[in-house]
Amino acid sequence: MILFLDTVSPLPEFSLIADNKIILSKKIINNHHEKMSDYLIKSYTDLEKKFSLDQKLENLIINIGPGSYTSLRIGIAFFSGLSMSYQIDLKGIPCVDFYKYLISKDDLLLTGIYINSANNQKFICIYDEKKEYYNIHKIESFNEIENFKIKKVISNTELNKNNSNFFKNIKYQSISFKEIIIKNLDAIMRLESQKIIEPIYISNNKILN
Repeated sequence: MILFLDTVSPLPEFSLIADNKIILSKKIINNHHEKMSDYLIKSYTDLEKKFSLDQKLENLIINIGPGSYTSLRIGIAFFSGLSMSYQIDLKGIPCVDFYKYLISKDDLLLTGIYINSANNQKFICIYDEKKEYYNIHKIESFNEIENFKIKKVISNTELNKNNSNFFKNIKYQSISFKEIIIKNLDAIMRLESQKIIEPIYISNNKILN
């Protein structure tokens, strides 16, 4: 079995994967007023008892940002502990690396990656052709996306009805991290495992370690 922890999305979630299928997804918190730190261990313990994860768990996957720094730190620390105690592989994957599986080379300059995270944090990731990587910009409001010269946006959250009028010439596609994993599981499982994972946290449009 594979356990994926989505630490980035507004409501963090466990997804349990077996036989290339998600057999269970479990929200760790149910609303924005609850704290992930208060419910993380209990949510995992419930899964462990129900599915005997101490015997069946083989791999761990976690997204490492950009996102809420608190959620990233808590999730990464917890999964690092599980990896060491169970002696199983842990793969920490940046959000942009998830969405790279969906973007063709011809569309890199035309497609932005919009990440909506906890604590109302928002990020737009834009490909830099010269440096051959994504520049991550922390934004205050959704409509700032229109300031970038892109034709398409891929996001981890559905388009809010209040934002639907912002887009006239931009196509918006939402797909969750867990859906991307299932569609690209073989490729993701070939990624190297890590023992030390640092969260990708953006402040003043700079990545902080």
